[in-house]
Amino acid sequence: MIEFEPLLRAIYDLPLSQVVRGAVWVYPVLETLHLIGLGLLFGPIIIFDLRILGVISTPPASPLAGLLLPWVWIGFAINAASGVLLFGSDALEFGANPAFQAKIALIVLAGLNAAIFQLRTAGPYAGNAPSADAPSSGGLRFQAALSVLLWLGVIVAGRLIAYVA
Repeated sequence: MIEFEPLLRAIYDLPLSQVVRGAVWVYPVLETLHLIGLGLLFGPIIIFDLRILGVISTPPASPLAGLLLPWVWIGFAINAASGVLLFGSDALEFGANPAFQAKIALIVLAGLNAAIFQLRTAGPYAGNAPSADAPSSGGLRFQAALSVLLWLGVIVAGRLIAYVA
């Protein structure tokens, strides 16, 4: 089994991690940025997934994706940056926290689901892309539902980090 404690200790001891831990306003500002990033990430994802699921009937999915995807990436970037800094502030505790581990696993699964969705709707499979005229395939609807569940799981696991030791 791989021993992660030396790596987690090194992250914990980084000067930037010490700043996040020690400065009064840094941690709350990072948490606020993390929450804003979550809204920018999950909001567009849920809107698009609801469109694929047929809960929202307009606009067409392709133009909607073009409008929403930049916001998803902005939210992801904010969350990745703030999350790494928050993690560093107490890497030893977070690294051992089952809720944190679940959150990371769910993020990876959600990312894989999104990548598979992109592969199915681009290139040689572009005929499967959802449009205004043709409802999305059952497989794409399944992936949209899975996306909603995975991202909700990320949110729940993230909240549980504070309550699970």
